[in-house]
Amino acid sequence: MRKIDVAIVGASGLVGEKIIQILEEENLIENMNIALYVSNKSAGKEILIENKMHRLVFLDEGALERKFDIVFFSAGDEISSLWVPRFAEKGAFVIDNSNAFRHLEGVPLVIPEINIDKVSKNSKIIANPNCSTIELAIVINALSKIYEIKKIIVSTYQSVSGAGKGALSDLKNNTKFEIPQGICGNVIPRIGSLSENGFCTEENKIMFELNKILNKNYSICASTARVPIPYCHTESVYVKLTENVNLEDIMKELYKENIIFNEDIALSSELADKNEVAVCRLRKFSENEIAFFVVADNLRRGASYNAVLIAKHIINKFLN
Repeated sequence: MRKIDVAIVGASGLVGEKIIQILEEENLIENMNIALYVSNKSAGKEILIENKMHRLVFLDEGALERKFDIVFFSAGDEISSLWVPRFAEKGAFVIDNSNAFRHLEGVPLVIPEINIDKVSKNSKIIANPNCSTIELAIVINALSKIYEIKKIIVSTYQSVSGAGKGALSDLKNNTKFEIPQGICGNVIPRIGSLSENGFCTEENKIMFELNKILNKNYSICASTARVPIPYCHTESVYVKLTENVNLEDIMKELYKENIIFNEDIALSSELADKNEVAVCRLRKFSENEIAFFVVADNLRRGASYNAVLIAKHIINKFLN
């Protein structure tokens, strides 16, 4: 079997680094020729992958001269908007972690456990969902297999790693470079800018993406906040169903879907650097209303691991 030619754009960022780690863990690197693209700031540095040094290269026109099978993008909306279509036109399957293409008709927004069937040999641009959406969608999808859902209200408590390395530095050093309000000692009840509908960027992402992924038209209200912890997002979720609910049935379905269930609490520190999604404090508000918490690692389960699962499917189905 020939080696797969793979590029990672944004290889020095938190998600890019995690993609490399997971490719190693999944024993995929050994069958890949890897190219690592970064900004000018990181270009020229070297990193060790599978006992071999790899140079970080500035992303320029020269990258398009190589024929890649798969390209991971985790470099932000602006870079993705400019470069993703160009790599796709060259024939690569491009897995993009930004918000640039998630709304586009014909671009699949994919969580492999839910809708990998949306990826075909012609799907040259595949959008990786928002980190908060991924963990919520995995649980809502499981719930929808046994009950009809009427309404969803979600409030998120999102770690600073979701805002990048600069935000982690702000948390560590009590600075305000990436998060101007200052994250130390604060819970910031807005992530991104406000839109005309009164919701912020992150809230609108969740509300749109959840319905696109699940192919539903659920009534969803999202509220998002940044909290002063390094890793993992926690979400408080309320769901109204159309029928009376049995908590035991929900627990059984979560188990079938490989979702961790904890009757008490699931801690961010315990889920950090894990691939699993956890549900805890499942309770009934009325006969057809439930509430629970969801916890997952935003960098791994909410971004990198999802992207690698998409790549594995592409390799197995279209590149072998």
